[in-house]
Amino acid sequence: MAECTPELRACLAAALFLLMGAMLACLVRAIQGPRYTERLVALNLICTVVVLMVCILSYLLEASYLVDVAILYGLLNLLAVAVLSRISVRRHREKRGEEP
Repeated sequence: MAECTPELRACLAAALFLLMGAMLACLVRAIQGPRYTERLVALNLICTVVVLMVCILSYLLEASYLVDVAILYGLLNLLAVAVLSRISVRRHREKRGEEP
């Protein structure tokens, strides 16, 4: 890994705080969001922000194994969103009375 200078460390810490703000905004949207699909998108974005935060922390802490954790978490996020999207589409079709 490349050396982490104090300026880079400060920039990455600021990025972590910005990502934390974005995650809180998404959490508010996930709680408020009147439709199921808006909640699903907010949940997906929260998981993506968590992956970014874990990668930044991996660099700051010089713990390369955290990148593997971030990749695994991203794959689980992809699987969860795919399953929840399929459930959402199926529910929408049932409300409209269409055949699957």
